[in-house]
Parts: sequence; C-alpha cells; structure tokens
Amino acid sequence: MGFLHDSEPLTWAQAMSSLKYVRDHGIEQFLMIFERCNAIEGDPFRWGDEVEHQVFSLHGKPADSDRSAKVSLRSPEILAELKKVEEQLLAGGTRVEEICEWVPEYGRWMVESTPKRPYAGLVGVLDVEPQLQLRRARLRAALRPEEVAPTLTHFPL
Repeated sequence: MGFLHDSEPLTWAQAMSSLKYVRDHGIEQFLMIFERCNAIEGDPFRWGDEVEHQVFSLHGKPADSDRSAKVSLRSPEILAELKKVEEQLLAGGTRVEEICEWVPEYGRWMVESTPKRPYAGLVGVLDVEPQLQLRRARLRAALRPEEVAPTLTHFPL
C-alpha cells in the first residue's frame, strides 16, 4: 500500500494515462525485491494490518425521513488531533504496542490507521483485535457528535 502524503489527487484522465506505467513498474519492483530477498533465512516474521476509515457526517435526526449522510472532509484536522494524542501517549510512557499510526488516505474524508509496531510471529494474531478496538475508540473520540466512521468492506475492481 505505501504511505500517502498530503497532496491533490490526479484527475481521472491523468490517472488513466499513468495506469500502464504504474502496473508495469509495480510488477518490476516486486520482482526486483523478490530476487533480492528470496534467499533470506532466519528473519523474524513481522506483519501488520491497516484500516482505511471513511468519515461521514449525518444530517438530520434519526427519525427524520430526509436524514442524509455526506462525506466529512475533515481528515486533515482529525489526523492532526489523532497524531497529537499518540505523541502524548508515547511521551507519557504508554507501551509502543498500544500506540497507533495515523496517515492520510486517498480522499479528504478518509484516514488510515496501522499499529505503530508490526505484529511478531503467528502469536501476533492475538494482538490484532485489541489493536483494532483501540484505534476505533481513538478515532471515535476525535470525531464530532454528528460524525461516524463505519467499517466498510471493499473490493476494488
């Protein structure tokens, strides 16, 4: 996946003109890394997860027939708040396993979360659910009362 930086997204036409290049070079990069690393032995198995959170703003009361949801374009402010919280927790002595990483995602209504440190080995699977719950709680605390960040599954085609 990689990490995104604050920037303006390409237009659809610009993105389409770069698609072949990205595909070709992505495969080329993978093969180069595979060739360079395929003989490594004894390297500890480290892995992680990422969640791409979408933030929506609810308009109207739950009983309103015209209640609607719109994307909330506040991800830069939400990210700044979340990063500040993580820095304070780390400075206050919170274990690094309980620290989260927050980065921009594709759109201004999205934030991405990962654990600060990768999981180790197969027993790391026991740490996934508590880490996901921790990130969800911290994200909810950074949202406005009318905002929600439901977990949505996607399959890009």
